[in-house]
Amino acid sequence: MDEVRLTQELIRINSENPPGNEKKIAKFIKDYLEDFGIPAEMIEFGKNRFNVIGEKGKGKGLILAGHIDTVPSGDLKKWKYSPFEGKIVKGKIYGRGASDMKGGLAAILGSLRKFKNKNFKKRLVLAFVGDEEVAMKGTKYLIEKRKSFLKNVKYGVMAEPTNLDIRIAQKGITMIKLKFKGKAAHGSKPELGDNAILKASDFIQELKKLTRKLKKKKDPLLGSGTINVGKILGGTKVNIVPDYCEVEIDRRLIPGETPAIAIKQIRKILEKLNLKAKIEYLNEPRLAMKIPKNSKIVKMIQSIKKAKIKGESGYTESELYYRECGIEFVSFGPGDPKLAHVINENIKISKIKKAKKVFEKLIERWCL
Repeated sequence: MDEVRLTQELIRINSENPPGNEKKIAKFIKDYLEDFGIPAEMIEFGKNRFNVIGEKGKGKGLILAGHIDTVPSGDLKKWKYSPFEGKIVKGKIYGRGASDMKGGLAAILGSLRKFKNKNFKKRLVLAFVGDEEVAMKGTKYLIEKRKSFLKNVKYGVMAEPTNLDIRIAQKGITMIKLKFKGKAAHGSKPELGDNAILKASDFIQELKKLTRKLKKKKDPLLGSGTINVGKILGGTKVNIVPDYCEVEIDRRLIPGETPAIAIKQIRKILEKLNLKAKIEYLNEPRLAMKIPKNSKIVKMIQSIKKAKIKGESGYTESELYYRECGIEFVSFGPGDPKLAHVINENIKISKIKKAKKVFEKLIERWCL
């Protein structure tokens, strides 16, 4: 099965998250790996939630990795073709996960065909995880419960959609909810109440000032830290002074910023306005990541293919591997990041083939 057919077959296996069910796609990958003589294992980290790992060779390891879940397809009526058909149209494969990142998975898996009967001098490690799109539970389980599997692995490639560029940096993320309380009153007598929505509004105006301040500090690859007010909920009826309002914020971090710094900035605004608000985390705060431009894995890829070095505002599990295991991870894959998570997601066949050739060369140079 070549990389094109592999992409189609992977797309045809629904692995949307939520709800989260990687069992079928994990079984497909496990069987594929074992067909090529690579011992593989399905690891259940929750009900019907699975990772697949495999390895060949001994000694220092190179890891090729990716996630096997996708975001939901959304309104199926908006798709030109079924998101689970893997239809080929004018040199592109359409379907949910085509770019993010089943095309990348297929490029890795397709590259293994060349080495079916080869003995490896060094270790090739393969890790395909579940739950990347929601809470990174698959990766965290692997790091916490099976860390020995990652021992002596120094370098890694994540087949995320990068348009065949090399991504060495990514922003961190802190998502929080602020809960403002007020006092209800009749809408005709607002002076008798305490408007929680107005409190939240004053706070948001100060956030705009903080955003302008953040723009003054830039990372060469990642730009500035950002703030997005993504959700506001408050009030019960137009003629009632609202006694409650909540605001949800997505704060992206660059190197040098931490979740603690971000929260301190929020508290400083509240103090300035003499406001009180309960702060809750909506996710596990995560740091920004940047590996050296002269990392061996960067040089290896560039020696195979001329590729631009870039950063990415989104977050991937690369940072967890780097922070917890010291693995210098880059993202490199055939998908287009602009097509990730969108209706009519697709990927160019030509890029899958190019990515497969790069992975073949990487394995050849590392393992043979």
